[in-house]
Amino acid sequence: MTPGIEVSDSLDVGKKDVSDWKTVTAFEKGTGKVTVIVGNPFGGDHKLTGEIGVYPTSGPPALAKAAITPGEHNYELTFDTEADTTYLVQLSASKGDAAYKISFAVEAAPVDPCAGVKCGDDEECQEGECVKTEPEDDGVCNPKCARGLVCVDGSCEKPCGGGCKRGEYCNRTTNACVKDSCYGKTCPAGQKCRSGKCIDTTPPPTGGCPGGCAANEKCVGDKCVAQETPPTPDGPIAASVVQLIPQGKKTVLVLNKGKTHGVAVGATGKINGVAGTFKITEVYAFRSKAVIELDDKAIGNARSATINR
Repeated sequence: MTPGIEVSDSLDVGKKDVSDWKTVTAFEKGTGKVTVIVGNPFGGDHKLTGEIGVYPTSGPPALAKAAITPGEHNYELTFDTEADTTYLVQLSASKGDAAYKISFAVEAAPVDPCAGVKCGDDEECQEGECVKTEPEDDGVCNPKCARGLVCVDGSCEKPCGGGCKRGEYCNRTTNACVKDSCYGKTCPAGQKCRSGKCIDTTPPPTGGCPGGCAANEKCVGDKCVAQETPPTPDGPIAASVVQLIPQGKKTVLVLNKGKTHGVAVGATGKINGVAGTFKITEVYAFRSKAVIELDDKAIGNARSATINR
C-alpha cells in the first residue's frame, strides 16, 4: 500500500482466517499513520477481538501496536518513517469476525531552512539566509558557549529548550521556535524551499557575468548569450513493478521510476508478458503509481514493465 490507498478485507476466527499482513511504503521521511476502521461505525459493536501491529521489514520489535476490541471501530497507529522504505502491518484475530478498511498516510517532517547553509563567524542563518549578528557580550557566558549551544541567563543551553513542535524550527538568534514557512511545501528537482518560496539551488555563473544569466543563457566573456536547449529524452523507460495493490477488477502498480527518470502523469505503459496497458496516476521523485484494468491474478509474477514517454 502507498499513501492515499484504502484496502478492504476481513478476519474470521471461525473460518481460521486469523491473520492478515499488509505492506505500506513511505516515500518521505516523517510520521506515518496507519488508519484501520473495523466493522461499521454506525452499525453498533463489531465482534472482533485481536491486535494491530506495525513492524519494520526486519521483524520485531513493533513500531506501534493497538488492541482491537468489540467496542472500538477506529484505530490510528503512528510511527517514524524513512524515505522510500516499506513497513509491515499485521492484523490478527483471537475471537470473532469483522470486515475492516485500512489506509496509510505520511506527514512529511519539517525541513529546517538553514540545514546545509554555512555562514561566517559573525553571521547566523535565519530563514535560510546568512545575516550579521550582534557582537556577543562576553560577560554573559564566559567561556563562550560551544557551537550548537546558546547563552541563556549565563548558562549554555540547547537552543529552544532542545526542540520545537512539528511545523516549527528554532531561531537561534532569538532562541525561540518560529513557524517553518517551508513546512509541507514540495519543490521541483533542482530547487529548494527558502522563506516559503522555491528557489534554484544551481550555483550562479561566475566569471565575466557577475549579475548572472537567465536559465536559457550562458556566460561567454562578459556577456550572456543564448544556449542551445538540449534535446528532450525520448523513447520508452524500462521499469520494474515493486508492489501490486489489488483494487477489485483493477490493480494499482507501484513502479521504481519517477520524475527524475522522465515519468509524467498520464503516461501509459505495459507490463511485459501481460495483456492490457496501465496509466500513470501519480509521480514522485523516484517512484510512480499506475492503474491497470486487470486483477492481480492476471498479472501474476510479471514485474518487468515499459513506460511510454
